[in-house]
Amino acid sequence: MSTVAKIKQAVTRLPDRQKVKLARWMQTQVDDRLNDEELMTLAAEGARTLDKREADHAKRKTR
Repeated sequence: MSTVAKIKQAVTRLPDRQKVKLARWMQTQVDDRLNDEELMTLAAEGARTLDKREADHAKRKTR
């Protein structure tokens, strides 16, 4: 039996309160939030893409 299977089996035997505590702890272990610099990079890229789409749309409307 794999480690993951053993963990799954053990978790099914936990009381609900313990499952919630475990879930919270697991979330802190797998925290995938982006940092501020990454968010700003994504926002800037999105803004450039939107600007380009709007410019392309305006060009098509003037034809």
